Amino acid sequence: TGCKSEKKNAEEETRRIFQIESVDEHPGLQRMQVLRTHQDVVCKGAKFQVSIERTPSDNLPHVKSDMGLFVDNEIKVKIVRENGKALLDKTFTKNDFKAHLSEKYLKNSILVGLAFDDVRTAENNQITLAASLSYPMTDLYIPFTLVVSQDGKLSISKDEEMGGAPNE
Repeated sequence: TGCKSEKKNAEEETRRIFQIESVDEHPGLQRMQVLRTHQDVVCKGAKFQVSIERTPSDNLPHVKSDMGLFVDNEIKVKIVRENGKALLDKTFTKNDFKAHLSEKYLKNSILVGLAFDDVRTAENNQITLAASLSYPMTDLYIPFTLVVSQDGKLSISKDEEMGGAPNE
């Protein structure tokens, strides 16, 4: 059997992912809005709940660009089996992707988003997530594919087929 998900307001969530929520009490410091998604997923006949929460983190270094000063994000992903046991429970920062990035890009980008990828999950019969790092307030991003095996092992790869990747 394949994999599928029940999306909840997916189009609205996609539109909100790139919105800047506010300018901080520190003049010019910009942060993206908190974003939470919860999806029920079936993969290879097993049921999972995928929860993703993006939160601006004051514990991460700020990113400066021509567009201003930005707070970077942490993204917590929790994938729980039907029996309540966690398959994956991890908080991601852009440093989780550093093996695939130049130092310049790592320094000047923010972790923009992470979402369940229902198409790729169905294609490869493993829970698949899509992540992106971007220069703040631009279309210059690098996409990643994250695959979670049935035993909870995580693999991260740079998605060479998609994205508006900048010249590094």
